[in-house]
Amino acid sequence: MEISKEQGDLVRLLDLDSDFIIDLKYAGTDNFTGQKIYASNECYMDITTARMLIKAKNRFKKDGYRVKIYDAYRPTDAQEKFWEVYPVDGFVARPPSQRHDDLLTQNHTNGLAVDITLTDMDGNELVMPSKFDDFTEAAFLKSHFRTEEGAKNAWYMRDVMEWAGFLAYEGEWWHFYNTTVYQKPMMNFPI
Repeated sequence: MEISKEQGDLVRLLDLDSDFIIDLKYAGTDNFTGQKIYASNECYMDITTARMLIKAKNRFKKDGYRVKIYDAYRPTDAQEKFWEVYPVDGFVARPPSQRHDDLLTQNHTNGLAVDITLTDMDGNELVMPSKFDDFTEAAFLKSHFRTEEGAKNAWYMRDVMEWAGFLAYEGEWWHFYNTTVYQKPMMNFPI
């Protein structure tokens, strides 16, 4: 598989492993913006991030679960749209036009973050603490507003993802960072 310079180290996840359920929420209207942001449901991410996710997926599979991807690489144009709809620090990352520094971190706009949930082997989602893109305390890993089953599933998912090398974001049970790669530029490769 050839990677263009514009695409950086991004790879299409299903080209590496077809055993994922891809449901990019921003490729449809079932998301906090209510708009279709991505032109396709093609899931891209940094190649190192993809390999780590495959490692986690294999562990989940041994336990009887599948991985569903809600979001991965996100073009900076999409991040700009998110900020237009919901310009609130702590819930939506600032796009390049709203930043006052050159800090390059692990995030969706450089393919170093992924949003996931788990399903059973038939594709039925497990109970989690909240819906995806919930901007309330219910989405926190340590939320008081979760069910016992949702908490158990979220902590199990976090444990496996951290075992594979990811770092969980405590404010969103679905969001994981690849902290093994650092200082990658944000990209605007369209999906």
